[in-house]
Amino acid sequence: MSKKDDRVEDLAPKTEPKPIASEGKSASKLQKANDGSRSQIPPRRIGFILSRPDVPLNCQEELEKKKQLILVGQLRAAESHNKIQNMRQRYRAMRADEINLLISSQSTARKAIRLEALLPPFQEEIHLKDTLNKLERKRVEEIMSDEAGVTINRTL
Repeated sequence: MSKKDDRVEDLAPKTEPKPIASEGKSASKLQKANDGSRSQIPPRRIGFILSRPDVPLNCQEELEKKKQLILVGQLRAAESHNKIQNMRQRYRAMRADEINLLISSQSTARKAIRLEALLPPFQEEIHLKDTLNKLERKRVEEIMSDEAGVTINRTL
């Protein structure tokens, strides 16, 4: 033997491994339990149905899946609506801050008042209410669609 082989033998363990069966359980059961397989543990029930293309779903599972898809869609829509609202609110606040800064940096009070009249920091929302009822609206639409003016031209 060479010196290299002697070094490899020195590194090898000299003790024999103890048999697993000495602990009171059979070796095959312990080996199965320790090999990482989960064949003896039943699968857990999961709240969501995971779709697999190779397994057909029964009627109740398909209904559940449709409900889940609708719920996910509603949640995404609500989330995007909230994001848009937050962005609008942030934009309005930043715009108001900029306009207030411009107004406060004017050299005279007259210029500041004039700029504030032209650029209000917060825009007032205008809510236009429809004041016409159905009959009045129909009458207005008739007048608007009459190109010849027969409806409103009268001779006395």
